[in-house]
Amino acid sequence: MNSSTSKVVTALDVTVVVLSSVAGIGCGIFSVKPSRELNLRLRKFDAALHSFSNFKRDRIISRVMTVIPMAISAALIGFDIWTWILQVELAPKKGSKNSIKWYLPFYLLYFVMIGFHILFANTAFGLGRRFRRLNGMLKCHYLADSKPYSTIKTQLNSIKITPDHAMSLHESLNTESLPKESLGKTRVMLLRSLADNHESLGKCVQIFSNTYGIAVLCILVSCLLHMVATSYFLFLALLDRNVTGYVWGQVMWIILHILRLLLVVEPCHIATAESKKTIHIVTEIERKIHEPILAEEIKKFWQQLLVVDVEFSALGLCRINRNILTSFSSAIATYLVILIQFQKASG
Repeated sequence: MNSSTSKVVTALDVTVVVLSSVAGIGCGIFSVKPSRELNLRLRKFDAALHSFSNFKRDRIISRVMTVIPMAISAALIGFDIWTWILQVELAPKKGSKNSIKWYLPFYLLYFVMIGFHILFANTAFGLGRRFRRLNGMLKCHYLADSKPYSTIKTQLNSIKITPDHAMSLHESLNTESLPKESLGKTRVMLLRSLADNHESLGKCVQIFSNTYGIAVLCILVSCLLHMVATSYFLFLALLDRNVTGYVWGQVMWIILHILRLLLVVEPCHIATAESKKTIHIVTEIERKIHEPILAEEIKKFWQQLLVVDVEFSALGLCRINRNILTSFSSAIATYLVILIQFQKASG
């Protein structure tokens, strides 16, 4: 494992961790203003749809997504250190126990990188949840065909459209004496506000992608290179029967890198899928609603959805969705074969 190819792969392995950590910290430092705008838009959205929100469950999910990746990383790093010490005891010529201290900064940077993974995943999941709540509200108020008109009328709540949309869409209203014409205007105002909130969520996705694009690109590159490097070291370890613990360590690192990649891709895919469901819901509403004033507003919403493209991207170089998993799989296989050929050539 001391060949020139192994040294180059190890250097790349360390470099991508450093670059990813620095990129994550840099984006956090230089993106204060965009982050404030993002948080402000999210707070306004939550205030508007608070009756469809479950903040307690959201906090629990966020904590679980924080604790589990950190705990897995800490356990794997501890196992890696133990494997290193055991390997030195079995073959003292390969190094000393004191040399492990040089890897401690590397492991600390790894925690920084995992922390950015968690931040990104929580934000993307949060955007996906908000798109899902908006879709649920559309279905609740405009696709309740099986309910009688009086029931729909009592479900609708009065809204007050303010410039910052801070008033809730679900402030209760006594609609028993509300005329049909007034109820229609209320539904139009509600739909208009939902369209504005959907547009605001789309801008949140753009702000997030533009602000953290460099860090996300570094994270994706690190996932690719780490899976290539770890698979390469696993191949070398399988040729040495004296490092069984090291083999299991590499297998677990590969699993961790796959989970890291999914932690970036899946939240983005879920949020994008939820945003695209909105146009199908609006199309169905347009087909079933025949009130002229409401039909006109639905058409405007539908045209808005055709223009707004909600997609997460890394500096516009690649869209972050499940399609990227196929590209990564083929790239890993290709680079791994190349490294193995170099290893055979260098002996």
